[in-house]
Amino acid sequence: MKRRIKLGHHYYYIVTPEELMNGKYKGKNVVIEGEIEEKPVIEFLPMELPSYRTIFRILGFKVEFSGTPSVRAGERVKVYGVFVGDGIIARAIETEGAIYITEE
Repeated sequence: MKRRIKLGHHYYYIVTPEELMNGKYKGKNVVIEGEIEEKPVIEFLPMELPSYRTIFRILGFKVEFSGTPSVRAGERVKVYGVFVGDGIIARAIETEGAIYITEE
């Protein structure tokens, strides 16, 4: 059985990039660890309830996070979220100094 880790109210499968590429974990909660490949992009979303979205790449996968975590290119992070086929919709980002969690 694949190893899992609990964060908040959810369990996440600890996966490798190869396991994500084969599509087996699409729609599942996963956690992956690696370095941020380039400068993160922070978008302001001016809707009824204004918010921010942070986008970056880790191990070749696009990561989207609802919020503004303090992360930078080259930083090693753990990303917890749902794998959607070409990327991860992150629920939490763990850095050396903090854990950033979105509301569910």
